[in-house]
This record gives sequence, C-alpha cells and structure tokens, in this order.
Amino acid sequence: MKTRLLVILLSLSLSLFSQHNSSYTQYMFNGLLLNPAYAGSNDALNLTALYRKQWLGLDGSPTTITFSAHSPLKNEKVALGVVVMDDKFGVSDHTKMDLIYAYRVKLGKGKLSFGLQGGVDSYKTNWDQVRTTQLRDPSFTINSVRNIQAQAGFGLYYYSQNMYIGASIPSILNNNQMKYQTAVATAGCVLSISDVIKIKPAVLVRYILDSPLDVNVTTTFYWRNVLGLGLGYSINSTAMSFLDLKVNDQFRIGYAYDYTLSTLRNYNTGSHEIMLRYLFNYRVNVSSTRYF
Repeated sequence: MKTRLLVILLSLSLSLFSQHNSSYTQYMFNGLLLNPAYAGSNDALNLTALYRKQWLGLDGSPTTITFSAHSPLKNEKVALGVVVMDDKFGVSDHTKMDLIYAYRVKLGKGKLSFGLQGGVDSYKTNWDQVRTTQLRDPSFTINSVRNIQAQAGFGLYYYSQNMYIGASIPSILNNNQMKYQTAVATAGCVLSISDVIKIKPAVLVRYILDSPLDVNVTTTFYWRNVLGLGLGYSINSTAMSFLDLKVNDQFRIGYAYDYTLSTLRNYNTGSHEIMLRYLFNYRVNVSSTRYF
C-alpha cells in the first residue's frame, strides 16, 4: 500500500513539475524556456542545450534535457524558435515540443516583443517499472498509456542593452489541468561598477493558481565580461550558485548547483545543471556585450 501511494504521488508530481513548474536555475541565460517573446532577442541564431539532474541521490528524481533554437528573420521584426524538452520523473516520462513566433517593435531604447507558442505535450507512465513488495501486483500490471495533448502559450518581453522585463503564460490549453494554470514574470538588469566588474541582478516570480507565490532572486558578478559567478535564493525552497563562462564571442558554458532548503534535503545531495550556448553570425561588439 505504501509503495502504491508513493507511485501515485510521484506521478501526480510529474504532471505538476513538468507541465507547470519545471525548474531552471539558469533561466536568465535562456529565457525562451519561460517566455516565447524572448525569441530573437540575441539578434543571432541561438542554439542552447541544457541538462538538469534534480535532487541527486533520490531514486526516481527528475532528469530534464532541453534544446532550444531561435533567431530573427531577414525581416528583423519577426523571430522564430523551437523548444524540445524531455523530462523523466519516477516512472513517468514527459516530452514536449513548441514552435515559437515573436513579433518585435522598437520602443524607446529597446524593443518590445510579442510571442506565441504552440505544440504538443506527451505523457507516459510506465507502470511496469514500479517495484512492489507483492510479486506481480495486479494494481501495476496495466499497460503503459501515452497521453498526447495540444498546448499553446503567449508572452510579452521588453529588453534593451542593459535591462529586460517579461511576463508569460506558458500553457493555456491544459484541459483537465486548468486548475494548475501558471503565470511567470521575469526582470533583470546590468549595473556597471567599473570597466572590469559588472553586476546583474535578476528576479523570477511564478504563480500557480491557488498555490503560494514562488519568488526566485539571483545576482551575478561579472569579471571582464568573461566570467560570471552567481548566487540565488528561492523562497523556502532552494539556495543556488552558478557559473557563466564566455569561451569566445560565440560559445558560452554554464553550470549551476542547487541546495535544497526544505525537509527534502535529508534525502538528496542537491541538483546539478549544465548549459551550453552557441551564437551564429554574432554581430554585437565587445562594447555592447549582452548578458541575457
């Protein structure tokens, strides 16, 4: 009975975690995962891959792999993108793909972008992988079923050379999951302390309907536009540290470590996240380096 309850809880958690509360420490370097209006904001073809292992040491903990690509078109007001994600949690598997369209207009010293995304979510629970105390437990001999459903989302994003602010609803076609609807807001800026040191504070606010507000605050310290070291805190949940290394004008590497602050810390040794980003046809010179 305890095993059955645990599996049910894991499966329910996957549905919430994957569709509504996927966690990315380095979201400030890859905003397309949260907001379709981010597409094209680097003014170049951007390819980003991310691997995240959540709650290391906890059997069945989430493993997330994402790949995103986005770029402005010849008509620079228009940008296109794609996001592919595979998320495994417990005995469940969640895969999704979104196609993204953004329309950008100049506003003041920056640009205002309107973004739309549409795609499919695929969910599968592998009941035959459940380990039970009863041999051939009839409750877990049912065939695995894959559930596929359409999804859509939208967002707004304003950005200039030294700041950004955005808001989005990542998925509005959740069918029976509408009661877990999510809204996300992000903001950040770059403060120049000297020619050598810059500071980038950022904040993410996420609200799931009828749930406590999730607030994530981070600060990144940059040295010579090459090395960024960051610290962050998610209220009552996680303490974070991360590194952003600029290998050259095209290639960046990111690594993050999260330490769990809730009672779940007794069952895991933290979370690890690795990000690789490559920009093609890089057109921004050193004096106008982008930090997001």
